[in-house]
Amino acid sequence: MKTRKIFICLFSALVALTAASCNKKNLKKGGAAAPEMITDTSLNPVLEIMESSDTASTEGNIRGGEFSSAPSIEIVYFDFDKHGLSENTRATLQRNAEALKAHRDWTVLVEGYCDSRGTVEYNLALGQKRAKEVRDYYARLGVPEASMGTISYGKEKPSCVEETEACWSENRKAETKVKLK
Repeated sequence: MKTRKIFICLFSALVALTAASCNKKNLKKGGAAAPEMITDTSLNPVLEIMESSDTASTEGNIRGGEFSSAPSIEIVYFDFDKHGLSENTRATLQRNAEALKAHRDWTVLVEGYCDSRGTVEYNLALGQKRAKEVRDYYARLGVPEASMGTISYGKEKPSCVEETEACWSENRKAETKVKLK
């Protein structure tokens, strides 16, 4: 019985110490919190990717072979933290769709990219939303869905690595690549 009381006291002390240490923030000298040590996740909006149940059956097979850029297909760019299509982007995608429809022997891959800010997971989700938005717009313009696929590289394959707005805007894009069927 005495051993049990000692065990309960030690266990209670351990729980109290653990709980007390969890509440302390990492502080620099002088008592100010280090901004790089504190992450407020409420500032990162949650992106919900709602895939339709028939996406797998309508999306083209992107496995095997190399996809490459075509001279007649332009890259489209996005604003920071956005995946919606602007009027300029729609006009570019309309020109791209005409070229894609003229080459029915192409398999199309839409790649989504992001800049270096944000988490890997967040940027992969945002890149996928960008790629899907472009693919869906192509489909509305008459490009066969079965010949198109999407992939997100998030921030993992930047075309520019400087930490400037000009460079970040260069990385926020959707690129359409093709290969022969």
